[in-house]
Amino acid sequence: MHQPCSLRISWLIVLLVAGFCGPAAAQSTQNPLQLKPDHATASVANIDRAVRWYEDMLGFKVMNRGDRPNGSRFADLAIPGFGIGLVQNPGTPSANGARSGWIHIVFSVPDPARAFAMLKSRGADVATRGNPAPTQITTFLLHDSEGNEIEIVQEH
Repeated sequence: MHQPCSLRISWLIVLLVAGFCGPAAAQSTQNPLQLKPDHATASVANIDRAVRWYEDMLGFKVMNRGDRPNGSRFADLAIPGFGIGLVQNPGTPSANGARSGWIHIVFSVPDPARAFAMLKSRGADVATRGNPAPTQITTFLLHDSEGNEIEIVQEH
């Protein structure tokens, strides 16, 4: 049985008001959509190399991997609470050096100095921001195997 359009719209409005004005919405005025970090996706030139880097350097685990009908290859990696999608498109990277990818992604850690030292000992391309080491490290940058920038910050 079909409901009149105005009745369906009324129910939709009730559901929207309940969703946006309910207890969860009232709990966070600074994050009204209750957004949480989930994943970032980056285009990479060599998916095998990039997967190894995320596994070896940051401890990500491959959750899914495969080929798409358009010829691109993909890998979905995760750590608890966050995921990274890597995509290698068919063909060769641009001859002029331009590449796709994110500007950077950010992870927080309880002890940035410890994370900096651990990543440096693993051979990661790490650099402090602001004051050079050995001053207290509260944030630093590193680059994955494909040149994508990652920032590590002090957990709040």
